[in-house]
Amino acid sequence: MSKNKTSHIFLSVALSVFMLHPAWGQPQTLQTGKWIKNWLLLGPVPLQESAGTVSHLPGFEKDYLSKYGGEQSPKVIPGKMVRAGKTKLKWTEYTSPDSIINLDEAVSKASFVLAYAYTEIDVDKDGTYILALGTNDGGRLWVNGEEVWDYPGARGVQPDQDLIPVVLKKGMNTILLKVEERGNNWGFCARFLPFDLNTFKKHGKIFHVVTLDNGIPELRFGLNKSVAANLFETVQLELYNDRDDEKPVWAGAWNQQAKDKLPVPDLSYRPYQLRIRATGKDGSLWTDEIPFFAGKKIDYSLFDKGKTEYNIILGPGASESEQWAARELQKYLREMSDAEFTITGDDVPVSEHEIIIGYNQHAKELLCECQEEPDSSDESFTYQNVKSHIVLLGGKQRGTMYAVFSFLENELGVRWYTPEVTVVPEREKYVFDYLYLTEKPSIRVRNDFYYEAFDPDWAAHNKINGAMGTRKQHGGVEGYWAVHTFYQFMPPSEFYKKHPEYYSLIDGKRVYDHAQLCLTNPDVLDIVTERLKKTIRENPGNLIYSVSQNDWRNPCQCDQCQAIVKREGSESGPVVWFVNQVADRIKDEFPDKYVGTLAYQYTRKPPKHIKPRENVVIRLCSIECCFAHSFESGPENRAFLSDLKRWSDISPHLYIWDYVVNFSHYIMPFPNFAVLQPNIQTLRDNSSIGIMEQGAYQSRGAEFAELRAYVIAKLLWNAESDFDAIVDDFMYGYYGRSGQFVRQYFDLLQDQVRPDTHIHLGLKPSDKIFTDKFIRKADEIFDRAGAVADNETIRRRVELARLSLMYLKCKRDPVNSKYDGTLDWFNRIVKREGITHFAEAGKPQMEDFYRQMEQAK
Repeated sequence: MSKNKTSHIFLSVALSVFMLHPAWGQPQTLQTGKWIKNWLLLGPVPLQESAGTVSHLPGFEKDYLSKYGGEQSPKVIPGKMVRAGKTKLKWTEYTSPDSIINLDEAVSKASFVLAYAYTEIDVDKDGTYILALGTNDGGRLWVNGEEVWDYPGARGVQPDQDLIPVVLKKGMNTILLKVEERGNNWGFCARFLPFDLNTFKKHGKIFHVVTLDNGIPELRFGLNKSVAANLFETVQLELYNDRDDEKPVWAGAWNQQAKDKLPVPDLSYRPYQLRIRATGKDGSLWTDEIPFFAGKKIDYSLFDKGKTEYNIILGPGASESEQWAARELQKYLREMSDAEFTITGDDVPVSEHEIIIGYNQHAKELLCECQEEPDSSDESFTYQNVKSHIVLLGGKQRGTMYAVFSFLENELGVRWYTPEVTVVPEREKYVFDYLYLTEKPSIRVRNDFYYEAFDPDWAAHNKINGAMGTRKQHGGVEGYWAVHTFYQFMPPSEFYKKHPEYYSLIDGKRVYDHAQLCLTNPDVLDIVTERLKKTIRENPGNLIYSVSQNDWRNPCQCDQCQAIVKREGSESGPVVWFVNQVADRIKDEFPDKYVGTLAYQYTRKPPKHIKPRENVVIRLCSIECCFAHSFESGPENRAFLSDLKRWSDISPHLYIWDYVVNFSHYIMPFPNFAVLQPNIQTLRDNSSIGIMEQGAYQSRGAEFAELRAYVIAKLLWNAESDFDAIVDDFMYGYYGRSGQFVRQYFDLLQDQVRPDTHIHLGLKPSDKIFTDKFIRKADEIFDRAGAVADNETIRRRVELARLSLMYLKCKRDPVNSKYDGTLDWFNRIVKREGITHFAEAGKPQMEDFYRQMEQAK
C-alpha cells in the first residue's frame, strides 16, 4: 500500500470517529455558569485500598498517561485504547443528563479506583476565570497542562466545592481531571464562572502565611503562577508587629514565587500582620490583611497543681496603689491555684520566673532601652511577657494597678461584678506562650455615679477614677468639687440684706429666693474668686472646682447681664464670661486645677463669641434628652447634639453630666441600655475629658443597677468594647444558670423600644411600652430563671432583678398585686435587701407608693 493511500485511510478513520462524536468535532464553547456535561472518560484504573485521609490512595500518584503524552499534555482520542498499568481501557465519550458526571454509571461501580475525565473549551479571548469544581472523592486537575488543583481524601460531591482561578487562552483549552474512588458514590461536577478578585477573596485564599517548625513564616500564594501573572501588575507587602501598627518592620515586593519567606526581625514568639496592596492588570486596587504568629513557641507554666516557681517583684519606689495591686495579685493567684507567690524586692538578680510590677530595676533590665518610665499620672498600661517573665507596667498612680487587674481579668478570668460578688475561677494549671496588651482610657475622668460603684475597691478594680468630691480609694480619684455653688460661695443669709445688688434682678426687683447671682457685679467676682481659692486650699484633692448656677432658673435681668446675653445669644454668655475671669485669677496659684461650670437647662446653649479658657471645664448636661434613642439618632436629641458639637468646637474641655436612670421610679423597668455605648462614644468624640453617668446613687435596688454600674465602667474605660459580650459575661457570671433567662428578659425589655418610643427621666408605669402581654411574658421568663437557680444566693439575685417587674405590676394594678401576693413578695425583697429609695425623692415617694397600695380596693 502506498504512503499516500495509507494517510488517506487514517484520515478517513479519524473523520469517521469525529462524525460519530459531534461534541468533539465542534468543541464546546465557554459558557460561564453552565455545567460542563460533555467529557471523554477513561477508567477504571485499580488502586490500593487505604484508610488514610490526608493523602491520595496508593497508586494515585502514578502517571497512567505517560505513554500518551502524559498528564500534563495528554493525547486524547475518542475510542482510543490506552494501557493503564496492566489494564486496557479506552477513552469513552459521556454526556451527563444533569450537572453531576456520575462515574458509577459511566465508568464503574468498583471501589478504590481512579478515572480520567477530559474535555476542551473554546474561548474567544484570553482571560481569568473560576473553574468551580466538586468531586467525590479526591482528585487532581490540569488546565492547559498546568496542575491547578489537588485534593486528597474522601468527600461527597457538592457543586462549587472548590473555586479554582485559572487562565484560559484565546482558542482551544484543555481540561484534564483525575478522580479517585474510596467507596460509596463516585462523580464530579464542573463549570466556569466569571472571576472577580474581591469576590474570590471571600471564598478562597489568594495569599496565606504558614509558620514552619523553625518559627520562620512563609508567604504562600494560593493560586496558580499563570493566574498571578495575568492578574497583578504589582504586589507590595508590609509586615507589622503587634506593638506598632503604623510603622512596618519590613516592606518589599512579592517575588511571584509560590513560597516566600517573610523576614521577621527576630524569632521571639509574637503576632504579626501582613498587609498586601496589589494593583491589577486592569488598574484596580486590591488589599488584604493576614494576621499570623511567628517565632519559636515556648510554653511557660505560671502555676501547676498548687505549685509555682514565680515571685512577684516590687521596687522600693513602688507607689501605694502598686503595692496594693501586688497584694491583690498575690491573693487572687493563691485563691485560684492554691500556689503561694512571694512578693520580693528588685535588689536581687533577675531570675527566670518573675511577675514584675511597675517600673523597677528588673523591668528596666528586661525591657528595651527605649522604654522610659511612664509619667506617674499616665493611666495607660501594658502587660507583656519577656520570655518567661511577666511585666505589668503603667503610671505609678493608677496605670500599673490597672495593668495588674486587667491581667487578672483578661488572662485568668477574675471578675469584680459588684462590691459583694467577685468571681475567681479555680484553676489547676495556667500556661502562657505570649502575653501582650496595651490600653489607654477612652475617657480621662470616669464617674460611675451608682450606689454600687461608690465602693472604692470595686471602683479601682473596674478602673473608675472619678467622683463627686473626693474619697479614699487606692490610686486616688479625680474629684469634681460640688455643683450648683453660687449660694455656697455667696449665701443670701450673709449678703442679701446689705447687698441685694449681688443677686438677680427679676421684674425690676432684686431677689434671692430661687434666683442666681448678678455676674456683672465686680464685688461678686471678687468674693467668689477669693472663696474659691480658700476652698481649693482647704480641699486640695480635687481636679475640678465648680463655680456654677443654682439648680433653678431666674438669671439676672439687669442691663449689664442682659447685654452679654444679647451679644452671645444665650444665658451661658454671662456665666462663661464670669467663670473665665475667675479662672484667670486662680491659675497662677493653682496651675493644675480647673474651674468647672454648668451648661444646664437655661445655660445649655453655647455663646456665640466667648470661648472658655484653657483651665475652664464646661459641664454639659443631657437632662432634657430622650434616652430611648442615642444622641446621634434620636430626633428629640438634635438640639442637644447641636449644642454638644458647638461646645466641643469652642471648649478645650467638656465634662458631661449624663443620665441613665428614671429619677421618678428608680426600680421600675427602664429600657435604655441600647444608648449607653453610642452616647459615650459621641461624648468621647466631642472633647469630653470626663463623663458622669448619674444613676441611682442613694440606695441599692434600682433596676439592673449592678449590671448598669458594671457595663458603664467597662464602656467608660473602653468605649469600643463589645457591649453584648460584657452583658453576657455579667449575666452568666453573676446569675449562673439563671443568667440565660435573665438575659432573655433583658432582651425582651429592650425590644419594647420602637422608633416612635421616647423615654425621658420621668418614665411612668402607665407608658404604652409596658403592655399586659409584656408583663405576662416577663413573669414567665423570671419563673424559669428562679427554677434553675444554682443556689439560694443566686435565687435572691434573680429576685432582686425581678423586683422592677413587681414594682411595675403594683403601680399598674395595685388591687390584683395585693390579691396575688406580688406586693407581699415585693415588700419581703425590699426589707431583705435594705432598699431605702424607690426614687430620687426617697422617703416621700415610698410613702406615696404604700399609700397608693393601701387605698387600692
